[in-house]
This record gives sequence, structure tokens and C-alpha cells, in this order.
Amino acid sequence: MRIPTAHMFNFIYLLLLLIAALFFGKLAEKLKLPTIVGNIFGGLMFGPVLIGILGRIGIIFESFPMDGVIENLKPETVEVEISFLMDLAIVMLMFSSGLETRIKDFLASFKTGIVTASLGVIAPFGLGFIGTYLYFGDVMVALYIGGALSITAVALSISTLIQIEGIRTRFGMTIINAAIVDDIIGIVVLSILLSMSATGHLPNLLSVGGTVILAMTFVLAALFLMPKILKKAYKGMGDMRATEGIGLTILMAGLFGVMAHLMGLHLMIGAFLGGMAIRSSLNRRTRDSLGRFSFGFFAPIFFAWVGYSVTFSGAALSLFVPLIVILGLTGKVVGSGLGAKISGLNWAESLLVGVGMNGRAAVDLILASVALQSGIIGRDLYSAVVFNAIIMALLTPILLKVLSKKFRDKGWIDWNAM
Repeated sequence: MRIPTAHMFNFIYLLLLLIAALFFGKLAEKLKLPTIVGNIFGGLMFGPVLIGILGRIGIIFESFPMDGVIENLKPETVEVEISFLMDLAIVMLMFSSGLETRIKDFLASFKTGIVTASLGVIAPFGLGFIGTYLYFGDVMVALYIGGALSITAVALSISTLIQIEGIRTRFGMTIINAAIVDDIIGIVVLSILLSMSATGHLPNLLSVGGTVILAMTFVLAALFLMPKILKKAYKGMGDMRATEGIGLTILMAGLFGVMAHLMGLHLMIGAFLGGMAIRSSLNRRTRDSLGRFSFGFFAPIFFAWVGYSVTFSGAALSLFVPLIVILGLTGKVVGSGLGAKISGLNWAESLLVGVGMNGRAAVDLILASVALQSGIIGRDLYSAVVFNAIIMALLTPILLKVLSKKFRDKGWIDWNAM
């Protein structure tokens, strides 16, 4: 029998993630849970749980050594092989989410999003910093944990809203706006913490201001300038075949992602804004085709990887995990919810915004990775942050689905407010 090559392992990893995502996603649907929850749980089962089982088999049956198999299944090994696929999955997922969002709806909630994001960062950052400092007594560790708890995963929030058909509601648009502003704030926090860990003091205000200006320039261009340019470009290529149009549109998704990265934002923000910018240039059939492909293939793969990447350790099972889960959840619900209420949403909508802003597993994990590489935190504490991200990635869609249905049935929220 031929031994699988390194390239063949890529396909094996992909098949494992897809099988796990589809099987457990369908199981979640039967249990009336969000599909995303099943996707993440599937990755958890085929990742750390399977590795643990294989390890026990190797110990009990010494004639079946599992060291080589386990090494090839470890998240650190798999990530090296499929990191590009995960980046592409995020880009396509966010781009297709942008195609579902009208710019006028987005702009109508932008002011609300800024207030919501600001309070939604301050509250969890403060609670995370205080709680972590009291637990460990280390200022830099407390700053990193506070930063990680203050950031929202845009992809998870938008995917959940699409699944519950709430993306065009007032609370849905507020979550999207706040999550994007939140990511810009997250980039600023990341740059400040990087400078502090490297130099021991705060960065130059001019440098931070420049990052913010570049990011906002890109956002404004994507919302007001690029839609007009793209509409003229697509109109000038009226004889283009449908397959060519889809290929060109996917190219646009990548270009917007690259431009966002050059401007200091995460590429997924660029992809989302690109989807909104190009939406009016595409017909419904093309948008539906891209959406089915992205949410049928890339979304399950991405969310299964979120579960797969968990590493169990002593810290991941310690009291610190429930502590940061409670602090992060409380901070987001109170901060973002209060911001939404101040901005004019009712209490039911504000609570949904506070819950929806609790998605993790994106920039917060980047912050944790930076802290790990800088030696600020160890592998155990890093695993605790990852485990917190998984818990919130599982909990947020469930809470948002259950609460939104309850509030909708009671007539407390207007599902057609936009």
C-alpha cells in the first residue's frame, strides 16, 4: 500500500473536516440547533477528541503505535498544510455575506454600530483586565486577555444572522456594523499591545492615528466609490458568459481582501465590504450561485476548523476558562447592549445585539497568538483563550437563535424593520 504524500494529507484533512461538518451540522439541524454549532462540534470530535482516543489506543495496545498518526492530526501540523484554504474560506464566506447586505441598510445602522462597538469594547476589556490581573497579577497578561475578550468574530456573527434570516433587521445590521468597527478597534489594540511588548511603552500616537485613517479611508471608498466603478465595469462587459462573471467576481473578493490587508484591516473585512460594493452589479442568479457555494462548502469547513483547532491542557480545564467566559459574555452583553439601547433600539433588540457580539475565534485568537510568540503567555494560557473562543462560538449562535425566535413570537422585535 502506498504511503500518503504530504499533498495527499491535505485532501485527507479536507475530507475529515467536511465529513465532520456535514454530519454533525445535519445532526444539529435535527436537534433544532444552528448548523454552525454542529460544524464546530464536528471539528471538535474529529480533532482533539479523536486525537485523545487514538492516544489511549496506543497506550493500551502497544502493538498499534499511534504516534505518527497523532502527529499528523495535531492542529499545529494541519494548520501548516491548510492555512491557505482557511484564509480562502473566510474571504468567500465574508464576501458572500456582503452580497446579502444592501449598502443603504448598512449605512442606516452605522451610527448605532459605532456607539455599540465602542461600549462593547470598553466593558469586556475592563472586566477582562481586572479579572485576569486579580487571577495572575501580571499587567501585560491582563492587557492581552482584556484585548482578546473585547473583539468580535465578524464571520461567526454574520453567518448566524443569515441562518436565522435576521441580517436585514435593525439588530442584525447593528451587529454587523458594530462587529466591523470592533475589528478596526481590535487592529488598533493589537498595534498598541505589540508596541508595548516590544518596547515597554505606548506607541507613537501618529502611528496609531495613521492606521485608523487608512482603515477608514478604505471603508469609505468601498461604500461610496467602488460600487459606481464596479457597476460601470460590469456594464461594459455585458457579453461576458455567466462562468466568466463568477470567476471575475471571485477575483474581486480576493482583491478587496488584499486591499484591506494593505490598509491595516483583516482581509475578511475587505471581502465583506467588497461583497456589498459589487452587489448591485450582479444579477440574483449569480449572487445565489456564489452564496450556495460559499455557505455549502466554505462555511462548514471554516467552522469545523474552529472546533478542530482546540488543544486540551491543564489551563484549558482550569477555573480561569469559566472566569473569562463569564467576564467576556457579561462585558459584551452589558456594553454592546447598552450602546444599542442608547442608539435607539428597544430592550429586546439591544439584548440580541449584546448576545450577537459575543462571537469569538478570529482577531482575538490572533492577539493570543501574538502574545504566545512574544512570550507574554504560555501554551496553557493560550489554550485557555482558544477554549474560551470555542465555547462562545458554540454558545452565541444557540442563544441568538433561541432569543430571537422568542422575541419575534412575542412581537418585541420587528423582523422587517429595515
